[in-house]
Amino acid sequence: MKERIIKYLSCPGCKSNSDLKLKVSITDKNTNHIMEGNLECLLCKTIYPIKGGVPLFCLSHTDPIVDLNRKNFADEWMYFTADIDKELAKRELDSYFHDFVTYSDLENKIVLDAGCGGGRFCYVVAAESKAKEIFAVDLSHAVFSAFKNTKQFDNVNIIQGDLTNLPFKNLPEQELFDFIYSVGVLHHLPAPKAGFSLLSKHLKKNGKILVWVYGKEGNVLYINFADPIRNLITSKLPFKVNLVLSFTISAILWAIIWLLYAPLNLILPSNTINKILPFNEYFNFFRKRGFKDFWRTVLDKMIPTISYYISKNEFVDWFKANNLNYKLYFRNGHSWVGLGEYPAEANVLPKKHTGAFVSTN
Repeated sequence: MKERIIKYLSCPGCKSNSDLKLKVSITDKNTNHIMEGNLECLLCKTIYPIKGGVPLFCLSHTDPIVDLNRKNFADEWMYFTADIDKELAKRELDSYFHDFVTYSDLENKIVLDAGCGGGRFCYVVAAESKAKEIFAVDLSHAVFSAFKNTKQFDNVNIIQGDLTNLPFKNLPEQELFDFIYSVGVLHHLPAPKAGFSLLSKHLKKNGKILVWVYGKEGNVLYINFADPIRNLITSKLPFKVNLVLSFTISAILWAIIWLLYAPLNLILPSNTINKILPFNEYFNFFRKRGFKDFWRTVLDKMIPTISYYISKNEFVDWFKANNLNYKLYFRNGHSWVGLGEYPAEANVLPKKHTGAFVSTN
């Protein structure tokens, strides 16, 4: 943690926007990161520890489903992002940013990675952009992997915190973030739409928010047959069991992809194959990315205790409810990317949804 970011932080417990008092125990002299210490709320006196370079703002959770969800994802990201495949991470983030956002757009901006996991995407943003500050927040202990993976970047700040109760000051007309992105996280919250609204409240009036969520469209087979197995069985299994099980399933599917899907894509138009075989666009995407990333994705589908699939109409309503103009992109035939921004007149008038809509395939 860098001392300069204290001015942005506040207590998520009393939500008072009060300042925090810093006590430093250990500092890394090479990077100037505060490695050990604590932050104390000047109003309610709650103390938040700083461990391993990361300020920990997680309040206790009483919901065992949320706690297990957090643990399962932490285990996944600790396993798969011990070392980041930088090129693979960039190609994936590029596919989410689509043509909605470029790295040059982020120059001198304050950015939030909402649900950073092991830090692969905030690594890419730091390496490719000239952002002023990048805050990367996650509920799980994967934040320690994220810190390890990004500590060489002076502008990256890893924080353990709850996306629905962020530890940032949120004063009237002083919202913090120019750009917020949340990739594959909101659909694992107990209330995804409410989570989106809470993130939007931290957006500057001329800021943008980009999110990626599972779509209902294109996932009917999965929702009806595979997702109930996740809900009833695999989300409750030990991580090591799911690791072996997901590897086995991935290996079988990988053989089908290369022995059936790949040859057909060489001889038939993709539109034709999409009508014949389910998940063709999805499998083609991973065929180009390699087995390890496919395995991680299969595991990612098996372990959540909470998963929602969002229809286009539901997704649109997220943006309308927060008075955001929006663009949508249907990604790989099974998921939605949405970019929201406040209308230009929101800077001087009460926020009003303008109804702008762009849908690209």
